[in-house]
Amino acid sequence: MSRLTTARGAAVIAAIAASALALTACTGSGGGSSSGGGADTSKLVIGLDADQAPLGYDPLRYSSGQRMFFEGIYDALFVLDKDGNVAPDLATTATYSADQTQLTLDLDTSKTFADGSTVSAALVKENLDDRQDADLSAYSGFATGGENEITDVTVVDEDTVTLTFAAAKPGFEANLVFPAGAIVGPTGIADRSSLDSAADGSGPLEVDESATVKGNSYLLVKKADAAAAKDYPFDSYEFKPILDPQARVNAAISGEVDMAIITADTQAQVESSGTGLVANGGTIQNIIAFDKAGATAPQWSDPRVFQALSMAIDRKTFVSAVHAGEVPTANALPADSPGYLPELETQYAYDPDAAKALLAEAGYPDGFSFDFTITAQSQRDLEALQPYWAAIGVTVNLKNASSTEEAFAVVQTEPLGGPIALTWTNPLGNVFGVLFGFANFHKAENADIQAAAGAIGAAQGDEEAQATALQDLNRSIVDAGWLIPLFEQLAPWAYNTAKVATPTFPGAEPFPLLASVTPAS
Repeated sequence: MSRLTTARGAAVIAAIAASALALTACTGSGGGSSSGGGADTSKLVIGLDADQAPLGYDPLRYSSGQRMFFEGIYDALFVLDKDGNVAPDLATTATYSADQTQLTLDLDTSKTFADGSTVSAALVKENLDDRQDADLSAYSGFATGGENEITDVTVVDEDTVTLTFAAAKPGFEANLVFPAGAIVGPTGIADRSSLDSAADGSGPLEVDESATVKGNSYLLVKKADAAAAKDYPFDSYEFKPILDPQARVNAAISGEVDMAIITADTQAQVESSGTGLVANGGTIQNIIAFDKAGATAPQWSDPRVFQALSMAIDRKTFVSAVHAGEVPTANALPADSPGYLPELETQYAYDPDAAKALLAEAGYPDGFSFDFTITAQSQRDLEALQPYWAAIGVTVNLKNASSTEEAFAVVQTEPLGGPIALTWTNPLGNVFGVLFGFANFHKAENADIQAAAGAIGAAQGDEEAQATALQDLNRSIVDAGWLIPLFEQLAPWAYNTAKVATPTFPGAEPFPLLASVTPAS
């Protein structure tokens, strides 16, 4: 799994330092050394880039970006382990039917909620039966017509439940980690509005409302007599939303917070200050193909056209100008994945002459033009890519989306979209939920991608076979042009080396597991 630390990523950080903004000399305790005595475990203060509970404490209304905050409050059917693999939690075992359209879960029914009740199969069913509720965004994929539609949830006995799917769903456990796998207690299920002001989870942590100011600071404390509380090494955890990136850096350097997620272009400033720095990779930003079948224009059925567009991009210059501190890549999978292929960086390196030759081979020596709908978030990227494609004769007509609905609808009417960020903790989820899912309105087929995905599913537990299958998947996606990778996005964290040991990450996740953050020794 992908992770770039100050040791492994020294070359990356050195490159960042060369092009970073002028460094600000700051003083404070952020990177200081310990003055002696035992480890400080009283409270861990964490600076984050967003309010963790703006909609209250219903975990199903959030995304994986809130996992670090909620994972101590709510137990989930499955969790991520320290390596980013899906591991049992409330679901202790998982068994598929022969056709993989049903998944039976045995449950740990010992976990207790505030009202004294415990987890049960009936409660899990009650949770999942809310999947049609449009307010519960984490359940959207489980709803009727969703890419991971659950058609039925059946209670087998008090500690066993069976999920039935609309189609075969191998590896479905990965969809039952936080947030969709979080289980809300009976009080919250009976009245979801109660979760606006109070959480209802079976986890070992709870919100101390007397010390919490919503939108400003959230304090989590250990529940009395919660056995799992011992897994959390600090006595309490304070989460502080600090929306301004420079303010988060300043807070980490000054010691206002013990650790903070920062932006890639501020890494050199943090390192220069003496504050601890660790950066996790694993998220790839891509241009994504919507039309792979030639439905909007015939050229989009030819992989050579996508290959030409990929080779026309000077990724190093693009990233330096638009996403300083990130890592240019031509691989669909991240650098630390066993599926990473160094040769793709050479094959799809910047080469406009070779790109023109590919277009000519495909029958488009004079190029062509197409429309690309952009949003405020993607405008800068596409304006930077536009000249590269113009240089090989491809004219991109950028159009501003007038609404969110229009931005989503282009999957049907335009050939390309993005940039889209993909992590690869769950490769089959990306393949079937994205490439063959929402981004495949025209029902294109690709035997190589499908074969590689099948091999991944069959190779569970065999590391060598898994690596081969992931490599085949990576190559088949890039060669087909279903994704045109741009850069690997880093998730850097600044931390107080006197208070916190170097944080680690579960696979490609941008946030550490809360319980994995330990005091400095």
